[in-house]
Amino acid sequence: VANDQLVLNHAAQTAARAVSLADITPEMAQEVAVMTIEREITLQDLQIEATLDNDSARVEVNYHRDLAVPIIGKLLGSVALQASATMPRQTPNSDG
Repeated sequence: VANDQLVLNHAAQTAARAVSLADITPEMAQEVAVMTIEREITLQDLQIEATLDNDSARVEVNYHRDLAVPIIGKLLGSVALQASATMPRQTPNSDG
């Protein structure tokens, strides 16, 4: 579970960075985030939400991890993991 959380954190940061650097419309942010995450990690059935405005890009990733531990896994079933990242928007037109 801890490793999956680290992977989600990395994926959210990488996707937010990719969206913040891309010269795209806010409507395209979701597609860029999904493609970036699919290239980075192999976890399946992720819920990805990307938003982009004039100042920042935000990506949130949610994942339900089934517990494969005897007794505990049967009692708890799965654990919900979540990671998010926000990056400042950096386009060719931005200052800096």
